[in-house]
Amino acid sequence: MSEDALEHARLQELVAAFADGELSREESFALEEHLLGCDRCRRELVLQRDLSRALGREPLPGASASLRHRIEWMGEPRAERVERASAWSQRWASPALAALILIVAAAGAALFGHRDQASRPMAEIPLLRDALADCRRAMGRNFPKKADLPALTEGLRFPVHALDRPGLELFSTWKTTLAGSPAAGLAYRWRGKVVVQYTVPADVIRQQPELGETPLYAASQLGQAVIALLEGGSGTLLIADVPPEELRRLIL
Repeated sequence: MSEDALEHARLQELVAAFADGELSREESFALEEHLLGCDRCRRELVLQRDLSRALGREPLPGASASLRHRIEWMGEPRAERVERASAWSQRWASPALAALILIVAAAGAALFGHRDQASRPMAEIPLLRDALADCRRAMGRNFPKKADLPALTEGLRFPVHALDRPGLELFSTWKTTLAGSPAAGLAYRWRGKVVVQYTVPADVIRQQPELGETPLYAASQLGQAVIALLEGGSGTLLIADVPPEELRRLIL
């Protein structure tokens, strides 16, 4: 990816924080300069501001104990986190347990196509970046109001296969564009969650960094999981606020 593209991806990541007034003066100035010449980021800023206003009208639910614990953990100074983790490991870890953890981690990486810490951020993969942005837009507008598979597939030159799993309810479909290519969006209700599926031409998946290097790509960020794979002449993405291993069961 070129330096200009990397810089664009970095600045695009700041749009949501800019809309909420959370950037420093230097970051705000840099983004304002970027917005003068970037229609895409200006549209994203409008979306983020609309979403913030919509969320501001909704009553805020209480955070769960586990969420509060994760936030407190993230807010601790790194030295304290390392000290706590070290104390835990000294008290409980054994050579056998450590070996088991390594085996499970290696198996998970092989099974789900996870990358190590040097892997490319999702914002730097055009297809994932566009899919996550489109997903935010669709959710901010409460999705198109109906599911119409015949209308969705009309004119598309790649197959679109709706998911068929117990408990999945398809409630919305729409056409969009991801990574410069036509794409189909489908939204499902599942176990009280929303699962969003995107289908694109197979070549779009193959051309993406990281995605084209493994039969199955899985990643998560801030509790949101993304699965990508090639299947039946097209590429499929799934996005939901569930662990990747749960999302994987819906597609394999």
